[in-house]
Amino acid sequence: MAAASETERLLSRGPGYGSAVVAPVPEEEEEEEDLRRRLKYFFMSPCDKYRARGRRPVKLVLQLAKIVLVTVQLILFGLSNQLVVAFKEDNTVAFKHLFLKGYEDGTDDTQAIYTRGDLLEHLAFVLEKYLAVPNESLGRYAYGGAGLRLCQRFFRRGDIEPGNDTFDIDPGVVSECLEVPPGDPRPPALNGTGGNFTLQFHRLINVTTEFQLKAINIQTLLNHEIPDCYTFSVTVTFDNSAHSGRVRIRLDTHATIRECHHPRCRAEVTAGDNG
Repeated sequence: MAAASETERLLSRGPGYGSAVVAPVPEEEEEEEDLRRRLKYFFMSPCDKYRARGRRPVKLVLQLAKIVLVTVQLILFGLSNQLVVAFKEDNTVAFKHLFLKGYEDGTDDTQAIYTRGDLLEHLAFVLEKYLAVPNESLGRYAYGGAGLRLCQRFFRRGDIEPGNDTFDIDPGVVSECLEVPPGDPRPPALNGTGGNFTLQFHRLINVTTEFQLKAINIQTLLNHEIPDCYTFSVTVTFDNSAHSGRVRIRLDTHATIRECHHPRCRAEVTAGDNG
C-alpha cells in the first residue's frame, strides 16, 4: 500500500506529500510541485515508471534492439574484413615465393644481390615466372593490364673513378622501359644481346618490374556472400640508389577490390529484359 500511495501522490496534482488539509495553493507553488513530480518521474528507472503509470518501456526495448542489430553488423563486418585482409596477405606472400628467386619467409629486409650476374639472373627469373603463372601457380590467377613493364632509372651521365678520387655525374635521371606481353613465348634478353634493353650498371639507380594479376576470393561463399574480385598490382624493385655494391630487393603489392558478377545472374537478367 505504501508503494501505491507513493505512486498516487506522484501522479496526482495535489498540493504536496503528507498534507491532510486541502487548501488553496498559489500558482507558483503548484508549478514548482508539478515540475518536481516531472523531474522525479524523468529520473525513474523503466520498472518504476511501469509501476507508476503502467506504461511499457517501449523505448528501452527499441534501444536494446538497436544495440543487438549494431553488434551483429559489427561482427559480420569484422569477419568479412578479416577474410579480405587474410586474402591480401596470403597473396602477397605467394607472390614473393613466386617471383623472388631464393625467397624464404622472414627475409624481406635482408634479401639482396651483389653482382651483375645476380641482377640479370633475378630479373630473368621474374620475367620467366610471370610468363609461367597460369601453368605453375597453385592459385587461380589471370593477367591484368597490358603485360609486364620492365624499367630502369639511371643518371643521364656518370663517370666515377675511385682510383683517381674523381667523378663526373649529371644528376638528371633517365628512364627506359620495356613491355613484355603475357603471351610472349620467351622473355627478352637483358644482357644487351637483344639490342633493345641494356642495363646501365655504372649509372643505375633502380630497376623495377610492374605487372597486374587478377584473382577471386571465393571464401566469402561460405558466408553466403558474392565473392570479391581482386586486381593485384605487383612491383618488384631492385634498389641500387646507395651505389654501395648491395642491391636490395623488395616486392610491393596494391589490391583493388570490386564485387564480382555471376554469369548466370547476368544471363537471367538479360533473358528477363528480352522477355
